[in-house]
Amino acid sequence: MFDIDSAASEAQLRAAVERFERLKSAAAAAQARATALWAAKRQAAEEAAGVRAAKRGKGLASEVALARQDAPVKGNQHLGFA
Repeated sequence: MFDIDSAASEAQLRAAVERFERLKSAAAAAQARATALWAAKRQAAEEAAGVRAAKRGKGLASEVALARQDAPVKGNQHLGFA
């Protein structure tokens, strides 16, 4: 799926780059939707469990960053994009 033919023409390589970009964009959109749903489910579960509003979602940003194999400080940014 991701093998690159070293004998490919420039046009074929350009087309491959375009396909990979579309794939990357689709994956990023799906990742954002999954993150938003995760946050909503966490919020609902914590609300149902009686967690105070100020404490709900605490730690989720770090979990999101970990799932994305990113630095923990980036988690809030990822949640914001979702």
